Amino acid sequence: MRVLTVTIAGWILLVAAGCATRGPNHVYLTTAASPAVRDLGSPAADIAGVVQPGEQALGLAYDFNTDHLFVRFARVIRVIERPSGKILREMPLPKELQTENSADLAIRSSDRHLFAVHPDGRSVVELTLLGKTIRRVELTGLAGPIAGLAFDQRGDRLLILSTTHDGARIGALNPGGDVTYYVTLAAAVRPVSLGYDSEARHFFVPLADDRTLGEFDESGNLVARHPVDGPVTAIGAGPRSFVRVF
Repeated sequence: MRVLTVTIAGWILLVAAGCATRGPNHVYLTTAASPAVRDLGSPAADIAGVVQPGEQALGLAYDFNTDHLFVRFARVIRVIERPSGKILREMPLPKELQTENSADLAIRSSDRHLFAVHPDGRSVVELTLLGKTIRRVELTGLAGPIAGLAFDQRGDRLLILSTTHDGARIGALNPGGDVTYYVTLAAAVRPVSLGYDSEARHFFVPLADDRTLGEFDESGNLVARHPVDGPVTAIGAGPRSFVRVF
């Protein structure tokens, strides 16, 4: 009876903590040179076959609750099981979101709502886990077109990457749709996507040389360079799931 009591108590604590237990944070990316999703964690690994011939990933989001990757393409979002690489489903994008250009994707893991950059470069569309539109928000206070999205899971806020002649800046979106910038990146970047490690408070943005992923601290200082095999097209980051609860 004592063993049973401890087991039930442990199960209750696990469920109360969320849908998964958090492991070390990992960064995922796609490049124009590879059909795989690259995991920069320790150990580094490739999730093969995610990008089909003739496709290019435009955005990427990782949900640690389910251990699933959401990869945005021109007309669909492909849901990938990690680490097997199995394609679980494809969700057609609403017509207004279909584009061939860079258009990032983020996920709020608390309710698994997705956020997609609208092709107009100034709006974000919130989607359900099944890809149905909830709302479109036209952002105010933008310094330039939206170049990347990431979700701060600890701070519960959507982060926006924009670029101007003064450089790349990152801001947070408030409930009213206004962007408040608080970081300027201290290096030249290729603004196509944004990743964010909410534990370390580090940002990930491709550098302008097309061969390196830059890692920036919360003040915008470049603290690490991660070599990649080609121009980065999409980035996602998040804590690795140890145990998934469905």
